[in-house]
Amino acid sequence: MSNDSRLVMNQGPQPGQTFMIDKDLVTLGRDPSSELVINDPQASRQHARITRRGNLEVIEDLGSTNGTFVNGVRLTDPHTLTNGDVIGLGDSIRLTYYGSGASMMAPTEVLGEPTAPLRPSYTPPPPPPAPPAYTPPPPPSAPPVYASPPVEEKKKSKLWIGCGCLVLVLICVALVIFLWYAPESFWLTLQNWGIPIPTMPF
Repeated sequence: MSNDSRLVMNQGPQPGQTFMIDKDLVTLGRDPSSELVINDPQASRQHARITRRGNLEVIEDLGSTNGTFVNGVRLTDPHTLTNGDVIGLGDSIRLTYYGSGASMMAPTEVLGEPTAPLRPSYTPPPPPPAPPAYTPPPPPSAPPVYASPPVEEKKKSKLWIGCGCLVLVLICVALVIFLWYAPESFWLTLQNWGIPIPTMPF
């Protein structure tokens, strides 16, 4: 490997620390025998390994518990490193890779917790419309006042009633007289019609 390939710790137990990659095989982990020892509970004893393949440097996960990530993607196969790649060991360790001859620059991508999806803002429903104001019903109108009939009209009505009674009495008297002096043929006709006659007046 080139003598000036290196890893810079951005996050972890030694932030800002630079680790030179000056061997053909560099192991990362908590094991004291590792070339790059990282004392952090997120790191496995044998967490990851960087090897040289020709002019390329390749990182691979060694079956770690918390996983090895490159630019936010968990490794399932060996990955060829390029300048500025951000290597993550678990959730709490971040290292930026700088290849041979590369200047130390800010990493193009920093691993972190996945961003939670944005939730749509909640808009409360509009308040219900206010009930219409109560309008009391109008007071009942006073009953109409009828004027009493004039005195003369009262006298006329009494006169007509008296005349009617007199006419009725006269009719009754005339009927009694007629029945009293009715001829025998009249009573026989009534009998023929089936009208019962209690007593013949003759």
